[in-house]
Amino acid sequence: MFALILKELRSLAWVIALALLADGWMLSELTGQTHWVRGDMELQPGFALVQTEWLIWFGFLLASIASVLGFALSLDDGLRGTWAFALFRPVSRRAYIGAKLLVGGVMTLVLALLPVVAYSIWGAWPGNLGAPFHWAQLQPAIEACGWSVVVFFGTFLSGIRPAKWWWSRLWPLVTTVTLGMWL
Repeated sequence: MFALILKELRSLAWVIALALLADGWMLSELTGQTHWVRGDMELQPGFALVQTEWLIWFGFLLASIASVLGFALSLDDGLRGTWAFALFRPVSRRAYIGAKLLVGGVMTLVLALLPVVAYSIWGAWPGNLGAPFHWAQLQPAIEACGWSVVVFFGTFLSGIRPAKWWWSRLWPLVTTVTLGMWL
């Protein structure tokens, strides 16, 4: 099982590098400027991850990372023509697919939580944010991180489905993204 996990991490190295670049860009945007929220009578500095426009961009970034990870894990063996080899190894099919789901789910969660944790540490540090910081302000961002794991599972299912029509094949991905945006 450990060898399968390492194999999947090696095959995902380029996706992880791109996701780390995107997370770094989002973190630099979040910490590089003051975000203003409307107070009682004037604009006041506020926590960016609870504002609607930043949550939309953050959710888009997380859905993109989760989708690329899901398609990279599910389509990798199909595009290389190694599904037949992979599924008839001494390792069971359940363990093989489980290793893919475990690596993808954990990597999606880690890559989603990385900017949230870094920004919350930056925001909790005195003098960085001109507004009071409460840990409860992280709830929308943490919910978006949990949603990204569900998007990964929907994308993985879309990648391994044998449907010939693109719409019926992409139905699990479209459903998870739509429900996540709606909720």
